[in-house]
Amino acid sequence: MFHSSFYKKLGYAVWAIMLLMALVYYQERAFFMDAGFQLFNMINEGCIQIYHYRFVTALPQILPYILMKMGAPLWALGMAFSASYILFFLLIYHLLVSCLKNDFLGWVLIFLFTLITFDAFYHMQSEFYLGLALLLLSFGVILRFPEMKNKWVFPVLFPLLVTVGFSHKLSLVFFLFLWIFFWLHKQELRHRRYILMLIVFLFIAAIKSIYFTNWYEAAKQVEFQNNLKQYFPGLHTLPSNLVFLKRCVYYYYMLPVLLFAVSAFYILKKQWWKLFFVWSFFMGFILLYNISDPQAQYRFYSEVTYLPLTIFVSVPFLFDMVPYFEKRIKWMPALFIGLMVLRLSTIAYNHKTFARNFDWIKNQLQQSKTLQTNRFLIKKENAPMDIIMMEWGVPFTAMHLSALDNPKEAKTLLIMPDFNWYKNKMEDRDLFFSPFHKTLKKAEINSRYYDMESGKYKEIK
Repeated sequence: MFHSSFYKKLGYAVWAIMLLMALVYYQERAFFMDAGFQLFNMINEGCIQIYHYRFVTALPQILPYILMKMGAPLWALGMAFSASYILFFLLIYHLLVSCLKNDFLGWVLIFLFTLITFDAFYHMQSEFYLGLALLLLSFGVILRFPEMKNKWVFPVLFPLLVTVGFSHKLSLVFFLFLWIFFWLHKQELRHRRYILMLIVFLFIAAIKSIYFTNWYEAAKQVEFQNNLKQYFPGLHTLPSNLVFLKRCVYYYYMLPVLLFAVSAFYILKKQWWKLFFVWSFFMGFILLYNISDPQAQYRFYSEVTYLPLTIFVSVPFLFDMVPYFEKRIKWMPALFIGLMVLRLSTIAYNHKTFARNFDWIKNQLQQSKTLQTNRFLIKKENAPMDIIMMEWGVPFTAMHLSALDNPKEAKTLLIMPDFNWYKNKMEDRDLFFSPFHKTLKKAEINSRYYDMESGKYKEIK
């Protein structure tokens, strides 16, 4: 715990501001890419969406799902979906700082979503983040009851660890980091029950990997293996290494600042094992991701995986540096306030990136009167990809934006390199073209939210 309750209150204030931002910028969050796709499917299929066995993703969908069943308008579903993620993390923060008395883990959670966040606030739909929040909660339970002798500890931890293990394969890396760090940090954890917890999670991760790897994750594994063969042993030549360094200068500047601050502290304190441990996990994880995505073409997409790097620096900072400096540096509260003002204002300012994307989509949809249709096609070569960022989510975003005020105004826009797969379906006036070589008939679309009038797909030149 911090010596002052100020930090706990500041944490609540940060989440309150982020909740307000989630409501103000709900369209940029709930209608963009994966979130827009998920919301579209939930509305049309009438059920909560779970993909790749990552069932933790059901939690933030509960509120918009209830509102949908009550007949709430699309804007209310979008707001609820956007706010639900912040409310979930706020709940975890409350459990950590108020119930488990762990201010530091609470601030690890805050740093996870603020320290280097640039696009991830708007690309909100990630089971990885949800799982990491529950992972911090799991260690909050352990640090509150380090002997782990209470009969209820494992019955509580087991479902949490299963949910974390199934949320994302990379969760294993962060479990190992936290497990080893707190083994080194807290002598009371050096017992058989803590080791048993490690064995249990490794078993969960193995079961997930062996029996619950679907086509998407299998394809990612093959892609990783192919990239490793291509670049090994010259892994230093990976283009994404340089891309990451550049982004650290322009966007993720707080990451190297905190990493070198922690490193300097460990050097001065001659804590060589922790220094080696932090750098090993930090560099190893960067290399792991950069192999899987050697071009790192999409900033918003790669940030999903870069964001958890903050755990490797914020845990040592909060658990080792802060207790040492809190009484020695009187202006530390001002430091935390200044850091949060800087990061939250940066996140808010970056909404322009996504608003520009939406404005471009709206401008294309305005051609409905000229082309006399509500279904549009644009070849990828004719689309400004620096604005669109990634094209597959555009049809769902277009549906949300156009139907927001009136379901009968629903329109869609498909961007692809070519439309050969759809050629024999172009004459049908009641189809929705999905970018995944799939079509939806009018009867399969919820007319309460997207009451699309009949029309042919026409190409915008």
